[in-house]
Amino acid sequence: MSEDYERLLDRALEQVPKAVLESSRFQIPEAEVVIVGNRTILRNFRNLASALNREPEHLIKYLLRELGAAGNLEGNQAIFQGKFSGNAVNDRVKRYVEEFVICRECGKPDTRLERHGRGYMLQCEACGARASVRSV
Repeated sequence: MSEDYERLLDRALEQVPKAVLESSRFQIPEAEVVIVGNRTILRNFRNLASALNREPEHLIKYLLRELGAAGNLEGNQAIFQGKFSGNAVNDRVKRYVEEFVICRECGKPDTRLERHGRGYMLQCEACGARASVRSV
């Protein structure tokens, strides 16, 4: 009987995602902002999006709306029309993480965005919670 229990316990532990077993603290990467003329360049944009486990298109759309600027993606960087300080960009990225990355139930960043009709659902891979989030 105890052998069956041990075997089932081992099987259950194998199926738990590795991200849940990690206890490292989630760090929001610092945005590398450079102002050139009347443009602001976010040099590590793609690295930032991959660290947050989000599509670059979703993140750029949020940042453009929050900064009230026009802009686009070019390679690994995002270019915004207008001058924005590094603190302003980092503040918007932090708000993005709070709204679209961190689970509202368990507080972990192990989430993914799922599109449902016109809106999005935040699905936590750690605790299984689901929460609706606004469209960008």
